Amino acid sequence: MDPARRRLLVGGGLFGALCVGGLAPTACALRNLQRGRGVTATAPPRRPPGQARPLLDEDIAPVLARLDRWYAAHLPAGQPYHFNPPASDTRIDAVERLVGFSLPHSYRQLYRWHDGEDDDRWGHFYGLPLLPLKRVASEWRGWNEVIKGFGGDRYKIPGASFPAGAVDPAYANPRWIALTGDGSGNSIGLDFDPWPGGRVGQVILYGRDEDVKLVIADSLGRFLQWIAGLLESGNVRLDAAPGEQLLRRFRLKNPPVDHFHDGLRTLLGAPGPFVR
Repeated sequence: MDPARRRLLVGGGLFGALCVGGLAPTACALRNLQRGRGVTATAPPRRPPGQARPLLDEDIAPVLARLDRWYAAHLPAGQPYHFNPPASDTRIDAVERLVGFSLPHSYRQLYRWHDGEDDDRWGHFYGLPLLPLKRVASEWRGWNEVIKGFGGDRYKIPGASFPAGAVDPAYANPRWIALTGDGSGNSIGLDFDPWPGGRVGQVILYGRDEDVKLVIADSLGRFLQWIAGLLESGNVRLDAAPGEQLLRRFRLKNPPVDHFHDGLRTLLGAPGPFVR
């Protein structure tokens, strides 16, 4: 789909995000469809035969300790880089009840470490925040409203997967759980409904501007290990050049991009975000 036409369908950036509870990124998509601006319906893609690889059983405590050490040594203490206190089991249980399936032990470890962070510009993942559970829940509700607004057709906006056959090429899927958010409706998240070429619990890139869904890592633990390796290798920019206009200061050094999602695609040899 032509990106300009696609943006007309899904609404505009953060303003679209504000349309449902201040968080759901595609509320304006529903409004545009109601006004007759939708795309022509197409048959859903055929799921390949076979089963995805099973969820990995992981202990992520060692990599969380590595991240703690790096952040303590390199980021300013307190604000603006500030994690929330740990989440209780009760709050994690509430997310499980909301989404309707069990979340892995590694997910519980992550949120027992910190219940995310509240600033969209000063996140610990190259400028992206780990979402607090209250926002994880809001994002999930919002995407499900989008699917309902599409008449249940998750493929209303054509998508693709990289690698091919690893991720459901849907616009949204109720078994995708956001880990980060960029303030414009795009996330790094966990995929609990992979296609046969993928793995249950894999970490993917998806969202309003991410039609080509990208597998980043096989699991949460491997994703965090990869992030820790990038940080420990020195692939980091924390300062801005004089007069430089930017949204986030914590960025990749190589490639020298301003949005971590763009860097992910380059580092992983993936195509651009739009289906053309």
